[in-house]
Amino acid sequence: MLENLLFPEIKQTPDEIISKYPKRNSDLVVTRIAPSPTWFLHIWAVYSTLLDVIVAKKNAWVVFLRIEDTDQKREIEWAAEKFVDIFRMFWLNFDEGPVWENYADIGNYWPYTQSKREQIYKVFIKDLVARWLAYPCFLTEEEISETRAIQEASKVPTGIYKEYSPWRYASNDDIKKALEENREFVIRLKSSWEITKKIDVKDIIKWVVSTQENFLDIVICKKTWIPTYHFAHLIDDFLMWTTHVIRSDEWFASLPLHLELFNMMWWKAPQYAHYWPLVKIDWEGKRKLSKRKDLEADVEFYFREWYMVESIIDFLSNMINAWFEDWRKQNPYSSFLDFDFKLERVNTAGALVDIDKLNWVSSNTIKNMETEVLYNKLLTHLKKYDNDFFNIVSSFPSIYNLKIVNELKTKLRKFSEYKENTFFLYSDSKIPANDLLVNQKMKIEDFDTVKKWLELTLDLLTSRTQDFISIDEVKNTFIEYINKAEMKNGQVLWPVRCALSWEEFSLWALELVYILGLEKSIYRIKNTLNSLK
Repeated sequence: MLENLLFPEIKQTPDEIISKYPKRNSDLVVTRIAPSPTWFLHIWAVYSTLLDVIVAKKNAWVVFLRIEDTDQKREIEWAAEKFVDIFRMFWLNFDEGPVWENYADIGNYWPYTQSKREQIYKVFIKDLVARWLAYPCFLTEEEISETRAIQEASKVPTGIYKEYSPWRYASNDDIKKALEENREFVIRLKSSWEITKKIDVKDIIKWVVSTQENFLDIVICKKTWIPTYHFAHLIDDFLMWTTHVIRSDEWFASLPLHLELFNMMWWKAPQYAHYWPLVKIDWEGKRKLSKRKDLEADVEFYFREWYMVESIIDFLSNMINAWFEDWRKQNPYSSFLDFDFKLERVNTAGALVDIDKLNWVSSNTIKNMETEVLYNKLLTHLKKYDNDFFNIVSSFPSIYNLKIVNELKTKLRKFSEYKENTFFLYSDSKIPANDLLVNQKMKIEDFDTVKKWLELTLDLLTSRTQDFISIDEVKNTFIEYINKAEMKNGQVLWPVRCALSWEEFSLWALELVYILGLEKSIYRIKNTLNSLK
């Protein structure tokens, strides 16, 4: 028997394997996310997981994590564990999978990592060989290339199938001889579908699509005895009782193959929902977001750029469903899970990864967050990504830092801009350049005018005995004082702002007076006046 020649160590039957995986409640909807740990975590994986988890939690579905690591040549050590950590950062929690302490499995359908399921796959591959639905193929790479050249010359579809697959029709004696010669081989599916036929496939997002049947004898087991993704995920989806598969549109072309495999196994296929891939617009036009070309494809790009998780989630939610943006405006403090996400309403035009849009979303997230919550998140972020600046910021009193955060929150798009806009608030070592103090637009044409406004401000500040208790008190006091002097606000406050910040662009003068307090404000204005003598 050919199957015993190929798999002498496999004694179990498919039924024995199936009996170990308890059938779920028939009313239960089960979906999964299944990343491959072959590189960094793509932003589409978070996009897809967000979609899976949102829909699952809104409908009391089960959602599990499975690590699909059959591509061991490209696998990166510890990538799977890092993926789990990133999903946790996004509060994407799974009901099952390698998500327990120390990345241990939780759930009844373990193991949830494909490299630990090799023996299971071999049982089903052996069964296909026994039923003459799969066969060993000893074609070399050179022979496959020659076949492709012949097909291209004949203008027929390329690939290994029917008359272009000599080992499909080989006798047991020929196969046995090749095995005795220790020739390398793969196991191929023996497709029974036709190159000339089409099938109608149902998709939750795409509705009904007519597409070509699979006719290729694809590889289901590699030379290394590791099954391919196409075969492994099918076995796992059946044994784990997956009812819905939500995945990127790039997999839609493989759907006929997957349906044929389910048909060969006599199993009911899950329902499929294929969402459009993430795209970007550049000089090439609109194109698919690329792992190799685009920094924003890497989830950690967004952390390195200092965007908050909340901002990234809202950004992705906007991409998933266009109605989310209007909902967020009306519900600025609600959880994204409160939005009524539906698979049928997922973006069907290609979700655009637009950093300008992200900045807009992020600015709103920051603006709508409670100041103390925002400050704590800022400290956590600085401690992880800029420990030196964290040490500087945390050396100042919290009440001082909270004032800064409160005044900046309507102006920030991401945390990196906090550092850019506040370094002068954590140092007293500079004075403004003289040419910055003079401003023709403000009709401040010489240093005598600058001195006049700074001395006016110094008189006001030194006349007080205690700090301002609010930004409103600062504004009311200054405006009244400037009006009495019959001056214009802008003329007086421009040199004050420059004296307090040393920069051309910064928070406004009155905000700086409130943040710095009397002592520091007086000190900086005096230093500036001394520099003008």
